[in-house]
This record gives sequence, structure tokens and C-alpha cells, in this order.
Amino acid sequence: MAESFRFRQIIKRVVRGAYWLWTRRLEADAIQMPRSDYKRTWQHLSESESDAKMFVASTTDEQTFERSAAYTRGLLERFVGLHASDVVLEIGCGVGRIAPEVAPLVKTWIGTDISANMLGHAKRRLATLPNVRLVELADVGLAEIPDASVDVVYCTVVFMHLYEWDRYKYVTEAHRVLKPGGRLYCDNIDITSTLGWTMFSDAASYPPKERPSYLPMLSSADELRVFGTKAGFSTVMIEQFDDAWVALVARKV
Repeated sequence: MAESFRFRQIIKRVVRGAYWLWTRRLEADAIQMPRSDYKRTWQHLSESESDAKMFVASTTDEQTFERSAAYTRGLLERFVGLHASDVVLEIGCGVGRIAPEVAPLVKTWIGTDISANMLGHAKRRLATLPNVRLVELADVGLAEIPDASVDVVYCTVVFMHLYEWDRYKYVTEAHRVLKPGGRLYCDNIDITSTLGWTMFSDAASYPPKERPSYLPMLSSADELRVFGTKAGFSTVMIEQFDDAWVALVARKV
């Protein structure tokens, strides 16, 4: 119980910090671009590895980085399972924060990201892991990944940066690239949680004309359930946990 509480505090601090950095940095730089220009945005935010790490987890401290990655690995083991024979794909892998926890447990770990800078940092960080493959995405989706080639797809702390349509695109693409029996995990901050409502209320406090373009966008259980069902998954479950998160956990026929 104490360990669970400690990780809840870590992840809440990480998300709150990322939220603050995201809004302050974009205001300070006066970036004017549409939310959907993900590649340009994340290229800008990851010019240095230290900047990239701050925007991934609001810290450059390796121990904090490792603890947050271990927290995510635990969620994956709990909700979708990780097996030695699995090919596992992460949507939005950033600098490769989670790979050191997951790659040693599986056959192949594939990290995908829309930012070449992020993948450059990840390549250096993960150089000692022999079963890692990094793939730059040209646009929203997983066009670079073959059909029915992956056992597990997961996406964590990414949906908050995406429009709902693009979240759904990644869910449908996950269904396409998963093998029969493949498993999916996607999370976001839950708007019905204490943390989620605080973040939503903070964003709502901005006058509309002064509201930064890239404030985090939250999810609800109903939204993620509909995405999983409409994408064609045979088993769709919703998990809400740590008074912060909502996750889609799904399986393909």
C-alpha cells in the first residue's frame, strides 16, 4: 500500500509539472502553430535532451525518470501482460523513458515517435539494448508498421496532447498492427478524477482569447470505451486508478 501511494505521488507530480512547463514554455516562446502540427511542435520542444526529458516527465533526474518508468511497466504487466515472446510497440516513446523497463522482458520493443529529435535522444539512451527498434512516424498513425505484426501496443501520457480524432486514429491503427489476440493499453488523465478536474478548471480559468493552444486535453471513460469499440476490439475494458488516470485496455480477436 505504501509503495502504491508513493508511486501515485510521483506520477501526480510528474503530470502537474509537465502541465506547468508545457503552458509556460509555449507562452514564453510565443509559438503560434495549430495543435495538430505535432511534428513541428515536438521537434521544437526536444532540441536538447534535457528539454526533451523535461517535457516527457518534468524532470532531468534519472532516478525519478526510472521510478516513473517502473510505474508504467507495472501498469502494463497488470493490465495487458508482458511476455518473453512479445513484440511490443510504444506510441509516442519520446526519449525512450520506458524502454529500459520493458525491453528486457520482451522479444522486441519498437519505439515510435513523430519527432526525429526525440528518437535521436532515445537512440543514444537505449544503445545498450539489443532488441530495440526506433521508427519515426511521418504523421498521425502507424503507417510505417505492417498489419498484424505486434503483440502489444501501448500509449501513455500522450493522449493529453492530441485532438480526440487523432486519439481515435491511433486506436484504430493499433487494431490494424496488432496480431490476433493482441493487447492494447492507452491512458490519459481522467476528467472525473481529482487531478483531472483540477487541470480542467485551471485551463477553463483562462479568458478564451488568452488560452494557450496546447493546454492538455483530458479524457473520460465513455470516450475511450467508444474508441475501443468502434475500432473493432473484441474485448474493451476501462480502468480508472490512482485518482488521476483513465485507461483503455482492449484485445483484438
